[in-house]
Amino acid sequence: MRIFLTLNSSASSGFKDSTWKNIFYDNLQKMGHDVVFFSYEEATFKDKIKTSSISIISENIYDNFIKQHKEKKFDLFFSYYHSLNVNPELFKKLKGKVLCVNYTTNFHQINDYKDILKEVDLSIYVSIEAKSYFEENNIASYYMPFAALKSKSENVRLKNGNLSFIGTSYGNRPYYVYRLLQNNIPMEIYGFNWNKNKKFTSLLRSVKLQKEILLNNKNVIDTAYRNLNNLILDEINSKYKKYINDPLDDYGYDQLLSNSSIILNIPESRYNHDYSNPKVLIGANLRDFEVPALGSLLLTQYNEEISSLFDLEKEIETYKNEWEMVDKTKFYLKKPNLSLKIAEAGQKRVNEQHLWVHRFEELLSHLKKN
Repeated sequence: MRIFLTLNSSASSGFKDSTWKNIFYDNLQKMGHDVVFFSYEEATFKDKIKTSSISIISENIYDNFIKQHKEKKFDLFFSYYHSLNVNPELFKKLKGKVLCVNYTTNFHQINDYKDILKEVDLSIYVSIEAKSYFEENNIASYYMPFAALKSKSENVRLKNGNLSFIGTSYGNRPYYVYRLLQNNIPMEIYGFNWNKNKKFTSLLRSVKLQKEILLNNKNVIDTAYRNLNNLILDEINSKYKKYINDPLDDYGYDQLLSNSSIILNIPESRYNHDYSNPKVLIGANLRDFEVPALGSLLLTQYNEEISSLFDLEKEIETYKNEWEMVDKTKFYLKKPNLSLKIAEAGQKRVNEQHLWVHRFEELLSHLKKN
């Protein structure tokens, strides 16, 4: 199959820009497909001048596709974009010329994709919770959960009894991390926005909250929650700063996942990042597959999606609230042999069913059948 691949590689928050290219391009190429990759970065240049115009960027992508399509026809236009990257006109012009498939993540921010969803032939969604949305809106879609980029070939081994967390300080993550630290569970924290400069922040937050209360009651709850999480983050910086580390590069990320006894994952997302919205999306994210792939015990938030992909308590472990998270962390840190057994089983499951090559094989098979 000849595939034109274009994606916004910087969409992978917390990873180096090469990560998504590795996932899509490298795997599809290794599977024997003829893949032409045109990056978003390349599309932002017109006559050697960088542009931020979505219209120009969209035209550049289309022009590059057409030029190469005339030389040798493509079977598939495979993209990873939302409406802040490209405009729907790109896909309107491609209709009838080639099959268009767009990879759609961040269902909690579905508004960023709406205009594109109407124009592509097929939208891939990564969270099972999104299924009803696509069905209700009569949008052609395909469920393809996340997967692991690679797995270690050597046997899983006993670790040094440490707990690690990797991820941006986002949503309620400071709250969960704070509970562990309060319970005297040392942990290494890696990611963006954990280090804080406290100067003037408390005063500014109070002013902001009062402003919201006076000017727009609708946003009071959201602002109050954000202030609470910021206060908790201040406490972490004040009392437990020694556990905070800089974000990791790809090599450091792999090493941490390979060498930690337990990796904590907190995948929950607020719809539209709005705390006043009662809907919370908790599904299986990248970390849920990459941790067992690299040989550590995964401790992640419970959700129906993760329970359909792994055998809980045998291949991974989950928690439903902060108390269960703390209790299970203490339990498994004291049971290294049990942690090892679960990590081994988790890695076996990933190698058999949850690598990216499995996902792309199933996707392309689906496209051929339909």
